[in-house]
Amino acid sequence: MKGITCNSAIEAEGFRTVLQEAGIESTIYDETNSKVARGILDRTVDVLVKEEDMEQAKQLYQKFLNEQEKAFKPWCPKCGSENLTVEKQQNSTVRQLPRILATALMLIPFGTCKTEKYVCNDCGHKWKR
Repeated sequence: MKGITCNSAIEAEGFRTVLQEAGIESTIYDETNSKVARGILDRTVDVLVKEEDMEQAKQLYQKFLNEQEKAFKPWCPKCGSENLTVEKQQNSTVRQLPRILATALMLIPFGTCKTEKYVCNDCGHKWKR
């Protein structure tokens, strides 16, 4: 059996449903039984399929990801438009201080704390994610 790595348990369950509908047997190999602490630290989950089904499963996974991306596209809460601009903002160190301290205590590497600011190109409404 070979694995396709999904980004979360929810994504893995959704993908497994797609595989079942296509008649492909699969097994989820997740954080409870995969490499030590892998699923806990990076939240990935493997969906295992037979070697002969791997190529079809890869194609189905790409199609599944594309459909998920379309389904969860952000929209303006004021007018409902999907015509948006995304501005990534980096937070100041003062606002990151609680995160830095918590990270240092857990000994897990941290990245910069970024938020996304959305601007509707139709009505001008602005909001943060």
